[in-house]
Amino acid sequence: MSNNGGGGGALDNLMADLMNSMNDDLHLGTMPTNINNNSCGVCGEEFDYRDDVKTVDNKCYHKACFTCRLCCQPFDQRRTHYEHEGKLYCERDYHVVKNRMTCATCEKVIPPHIPPIKALGKFYHPGHIKCYHCYDPIDERTGWKEYQGRLYCRSDFKSLFLPKCRACNRPVEKEAVSAMDGKLKGKWHLECFGCHTCHRPFPDNTFYVFEDSPYCKRHYHQLNNSLCRTCDEPIEGPCAQTIEGWRFHPSCFGCSVCHYPITDIYYMFERRIYCETHIRQLQMQRNVRAEKRKTQFGRI
Repeated sequence: MSNNGGGGGALDNLMADLMNSMNDDLHLGTMPTNINNNSCGVCGEEFDYRDDVKTVDNKCYHKACFTCRLCCQPFDQRRTHYEHEGKLYCERDYHVVKNRMTCATCEKVIPPHIPPIKALGKFYHPGHIKCYHCYDPIDERTGWKEYQGRLYCRSDFKSLFLPKCRACNRPVEKEAVSAMDGKLKGKWHLECFGCHTCHRPFPDNTFYVFEDSPYCKRHYHQLNNSLCRTCDEPIEGPCAQTIEGWRFHPSCFGCSVCHYPITDIYYMFERRIYCETHIRQLQMQRNVRAEKRKTQFGRI
């Protein structure tokens, strides 16, 4: 009987030790045996046998570490966790982090409470957009200009890319004047477009081009040597001309004495034109020799 009682006591003690061992294993058993990583998936520290370990999706965490990265609320059956770039978030913060905006200049996250500045499909902190040319921060109040995938302050954009007014050499932004037929190169401000000599505007939008510059009618003909030597008015059309380069309206080309129009033979003496009648009178008075010429006509 004593042997049986002794044997029963030993058996009871053995069973008690076994149950205690199983309880210890169950306490630590939240870490699966098929996981080789023996450190926390959040803090990276190795587990101690006294740690309360949470296992989710074949990853192990300290229970205290198994919380949202942003709001620090613990995860449970009602609060599902989401992973993004190796970090854990609750559903709300996961969407915040996943859709977060990074400044294209400093590459830092733009907090939700700061309104981002968007340009060229990228986001920036306020004050972080810089001009590609001068590198100075661009004032968002005045804005910027986009050109060939780059951002410029308005001042540099104007000086670099806008056409320059041929009169004042300032950038032409809005209304511009140019020749529709292409005979006059460049552009002008509306208020700057005028005669290259007298600078007066062209009221009827009619102007003349000489050596790629605009002129009023008179100053064009002055440069073009097409002012009538008699009446000093512009010649447009038929003209009489001399070998000296003088030009006349056909009706203005006449004898310097009688002013009768000459259409054929005339005489030149001391840079004056004479008809045959009056050159003979002059020769009788002074016995002079005059050059006989034939009238030449052309068109301008």
